[in-house]
Amino acid sequence: MPAPTRVQTWQALRPGCDVLVIGGGITGAGVALDAAVRGYSVALVDRGDFAGGTSSRSTKLVHGGLRYLPQWQFGLVREALLERERLRRLAPGLVRALGFVVPLYADTKWPLGIRIPAALRPFAPFALRAGLWGYDALSRTDVAHRTLRPDDAVARVPALRTEGMRTAFLFHDAQTDDVRLTHAVLAAARRSGAVTLNYAEVIGMETPGPARAAITDRLDGGTIEVTARHVVNAAGVWAERVASLAGPVPFRIERSKGTHLVLDAPALIRETALVIPETDDGRLAFAVPWRGRVILGTTDEPSTEDPDAVRATAGEARYLLDHLNRYLNVRVGKNAVLSAYTGLRPLVRRTDARSAALPRSHEVVEHPGALVSIIGGKLTTYRQMAEDTGDVLVRRDGRRTPSRTATLPLDDTDEAIAALIAADPALSHVLVPGLAVREADVVYACRAEQCVHVADFMIFRSHLALLDREHGVGCVAGVAHLMARELGWTADETTRQVDEYRRRVAAETAFLDEL
Repeated sequence: MPAPTRVQTWQALRPGCDVLVIGGGITGAGVALDAAVRGYSVALVDRGDFAGGTSSRSTKLVHGGLRYLPQWQFGLVREALLERERLRRLAPGLVRALGFVVPLYADTKWPLGIRIPAALRPFAPFALRAGLWGYDALSRTDVAHRTLRPDDAVARVPALRTEGMRTAFLFHDAQTDDVRLTHAVLAAARRSGAVTLNYAEVIGMETPGPARAAITDRLDGGTIEVTARHVVNAAGVWAERVASLAGPVPFRIERSKGTHLVLDAPALIRETALVIPETDDGRLAFAVPWRGRVILGTTDEPSTEDPDAVRATAGEARYLLDHLNRYLNVRVGKNAVLSAYTGLRPLVRRTDARSAALPRSHEVVEHPGALVSIIGGKLTTYRQMAEDTGDVLVRRDGRRTPSRTATLPLDDTDEAIAALIAADPALSHVLVPGLAVREADVVYACRAEQCVHVADFMIFRSHLALLDREHGVGCVAGVAHLMARELGWTADETTRQVDEYRRRVAAETAFLDEL
């Protein structure tokens, strides 16, 4: 059965629902799926594209958070590690194990963010080994950590500096495509009956039950009122703004800016990631192989920037490159930088700690009336966040329907893409040589994932804006032509879409001129 058109989806919102989810990132997608499989009628809306915010701007890791152990956040680490292992089982096509090399040097003062007094530094390898044993124990992983000789570490990370290296360790976490994971969860929610619509913004809300939400279509300007027994605010960095529509906001979100660089540095690392064991501000960072490139990140600083206009700066790029180069025997310069992406983490502010030290745990906040907010958290724990939110909804209803997502597999799009190519072999054409993005991916995004902007396909869904040295400019006209055919655009609209994308790319890459 073909996917419903945007007009049909918009009309499907009119009758109302049991649960209205605001926010189409990984958290909102998880809530929609959890509620749908519990038997609720569900509608999800997002003011932008699905996964267009923080959910597309992660380090692409599904991980327990090794750096949280020194902060004594054992509960968070344990929860995240259990979810990591669960996702490896439920979504093997989307989440795979990834090795990480952690080098330890004689001059390291803050290994994994732990400040070690000079007198105790000779014992640092023992402390780090103990932490990794604990990490393995909490995860119950099938791949335990081990110690590496310097030459073993270099075999995995060829550019790694060995001068002054005392020892190195190898441990495992997991890697994903954050956008593809979000769309897989949304697809599962739709299969369970949920209605999802992007570019649909809640502009007003009355929450005494049943709630009434005014929703406007940001593409054509139409507005409807949707009734719901429950409204779940899963808007991430916009959660305070959404909650304020219903009255006073009982929580505070601090936005922490995280910038990543995408490097074309094939000699740097192979199939194993590198942990940069310390930074000047007492954190750690990662250099992660991803789709033939290297992701280097991340920064972690408080931000008051507009979430819709946050960009990487040359200073942030220099900070990341400087810390990476401290651990390499070759210099990675600005010519290796293809692009950058920047997101804002929605951290729950409960103390006066700096943003890097704020917990990444989540909270479910019950408001008067029908509204519930799910705030904080991280990509890895989205499923548990959604389950906790669903538990609040069923308790409010006096029900005992349990969550079923802990055993629900998530499908990748490979089979559906293969079917499109089988029906039309021309769709197997690769858009950019060396990058596995085909014309079929464009068609699938339009038909099955409500892709309505060229920029959304290029930046979020295909990552061509990040991975291609030309940022996809050479193929954007062809992508626009395919989308025009699928979505019925006029020639003027097709041209406008291409021009809009070029303006977005110019803004996103402006920092490169200052490096």
